[in-house]
Amino acid sequence: MKKIIILAGNGFLPINIINILVKKKINFCSLIISDKGWDKNLKKYDYKITNIGKVLTEIIKLKKLGYNSLIMAGSIPRPGISNIKPDFKSLKILPRFTKVLLKGGDNLLLKFIINELERLELSVLNIKSIAPELFLGLGSYTQTTPSKISESDINRGKLILNTLSNYDIGQSIIVQQGTVIGIEAIEGTDNLIIRSKKYFKDGVKPTLIKLFKKKQDFRADLPTIGFKTIQLCKSNSIGGIVFTANKTLFIDREKILEEMKINKLFLIGIDG
Repeated sequence: MKKIIILAGNGFLPINIINILVKKKINFCSLIISDKGWDKNLKKYDYKITNIGKVLTEIIKLKKLGYNSLIMAGSIPRPGISNIKPDFKSLKILPRFTKVLLKGGDNLLLKFIINELERLELSVLNIKSIAPELFLGLGSYTQTTPSKISESDINRGKLILNTLSNYDIGQSIIVQQGTVIGIEAIEGTDNLIIRSKKYFKDGVKPTLIKLFKKKQDFRADLPTIGFKTIQLCKSNSIGGIVFTANKTLFIDREKILEEMKINKLFLIGIDG
């Protein structure tokens, strides 16, 4: 029988996955590796709070109890070297971990973590294999469609993000009438929207484009859209969202679709 470790970070994704695992009667345990920002509903189920320097020890303990698979879910703050505080087991990989950390970029770091987990003979699962209902495919999901200007903005945003992904930078961009208003950095999509508002112009509304990075591992750090993002788009006059079909997570999917239809925002899944 499959027993899954949920490596849980911030946000609502871990509890959404747990709700699905409960329905499917799959055994799981959450390892929470964030001291703040995680959903307190995780406390309703089997869990342990740890940190990046001790998580390897906790995973090994769970493996001895028969946990044979792992899902990475939720945003995990990138640690500073001085904040890692490794235990004895983590000390063994600290030099390699530090080397990767100093190179920068999330993809390298996540690939390193996945490789180390696989060294422990754990199966690192992609979320879609467990929770396909959290994804949307190709096409338009509302009756509202982008204008010709917005279509041009979408193409421009896609080209820029695909180019930047070679440098492991950003999943999101806001484009309006040919102008790049903002590109996501470490602050995340919601804060990108907030800081970009003061640069929005009258006329055709800006578009949020959120895409899966080229060469990104499908098992970690997938583009994620939650209900708060939709509310921010609405309150900050963003006209619609474009996402990578089948590779973008939607938290509270039905609620998101209903909100976008009510507020006449477009939502379109495209090829990466």
